[in-house]
Amino acid sequence: MSAPKTLEPERALRLLFFSMRPEEAIALLFLLPTTWLTAAAHYFAPESGFVGPRFAGGVVRIAVAALCAAILFAAARRRPAPGTALFALREMLPFFVCILIYTNLHDTIGFVNPHDIHEVLLALDIRLFGVEPVLFVEQFYTRERTEIFQLFYMSFALVAPAVPLFLLARRRLAAFREAALAIIVCFYLGYVLYLLLPAAPPRIVLAADFRRNLGGDPLFASAAANAALALLPTDSRAAFPSLHAAVSLLALLLAWRHARGLFVLLLPVVLGLWASTIYLRHHFVVDL
Repeated sequence: MSAPKTLEPERALRLLFFSMRPEEAIALLFLLPTTWLTAAAHYFAPESGFVGPRFAGGVVRIAVAALCAAILFAAARRRPAPGTALFALREMLPFFVCILIYTNLHDTIGFVNPHDIHEVLLALDIRLFGVEPVLFVEQFYTRERTEIFQLFYMSFALVAPAVPLFLLARRRLAAFREAALAIIVCFYLGYVLYLLLPAAPPRIVLAADFRRNLGGDPLFASAAANAALALLPTDSRAAFPSLHAAVSLLALLLAWRHARGLFVLLLPVVLGLWASTIYLRHHFVVDL
């Protein structure tokens, strides 16, 4: 009796990859190089003297990335049936991977592409408006407004998956996968632009120009001292484009197509979300 044939590891991996859904394959394609980037930057940063508090989490993110990759492989291989825990995890895992890749990217881009474009974005904002809008809105800062806009900004965690979750709950699986794939692809297109066009957010670029804190109180720090602080490779470069704006706009379009009632609920939240990105100094207007 002959022994059962076994697939070569390379062929097995190839077959497993092609058995994945598009959103899973895309997630894996981005997850592997961005995890390598996190690992490389994690060991390069101390040697270069650039170590920040966020960067200490690099090893944890690598472990989470490995776990996500293992789950993707397991789900693609077992093809779990609807109603099982693995099925539900498989449906939502691409969203989780999107966020993981963002955390892998935003503080490592400076090690890959040092050619920042935020000065160009600043110049475009001033050319369009005659003033930098992020600085202009300082006059409207109050503690109460800041708390409201913080809530709008954090609502992104609910806005981004709102339509897919709604469709999944209604068991409209074809529409769910269409909406999920659209949002996931939007995320990854943004990640590509983050790498090609690195830009730090206004809260870092314009640190020396702010005269009030977000609570509305005057700042007494020396502008000259702030200006002397160099922009480090570990500082965020995930500003252009604004994925908060892109994904939430896409969520509105998907809601209009699939769930008009949800569109009505999302519209005021998304408008507040867009305004919050400027008020809270996260983006230049041209990022949106």
